[in-house]
Amino acid sequence: MERADPQGRVDALYRQFGPAIFRRCLKLLRDPAEAEDATQEVFVRVFRSLERFTYGDSPLPWIFQIATRHCLHRLRDGSRHDAKRAQLPADDPKDLGGALADRRTAAQLLARFDDRTALIAVHALVDGMTQEEVGQALGLSRKTVGLKLQQFIDRARALLGAAEGA
Repeated sequence: MERADPQGRVDALYRQFGPAIFRRCLKLLRDPAEAEDATQEVFVRVFRSLERFTYGDSPLPWIFQIATRHCLHRLRDGSRHDAKRAQLPADDPKDLGGALADRRTAAQLLARFDDRTALIAVHALVDGMTQEEVGQALGLSRKTVGLKLQQFIDRARALLGAAEGA
């Protein structure tokens, strides 16, 4: 790809990876219109930070991380601004994968964690990645991933259990 034309590089990246990024956004946001908007915003962010990316391996993991973070922020912001979402639903506290599959519940749970912990939880519980894979994707040790994931699981179960008792 030609380094002198950033817009051309982003256009090429969009043609190559746009469908995969859209699927990622749709998986997290559960709304096609929002996923489409998020995909566009992801590539705007790619354009803005393109000079910081060093080409070597495929740029897909880098763009994938931008998309995941952007969607988590959208979920978190939506959760904060919607008064109807103030209370967690009474779901089974043991079914965290199912809870994260529900957009409203996911937004409420993920809004209560820092970005790194939320990313670890999404990669492990939604994407089905192993702790080693999550560690490689985020530049963390497997032990750190395991500890953060266990903290997420314990706290999320407690939050869901508290909502169930309410």
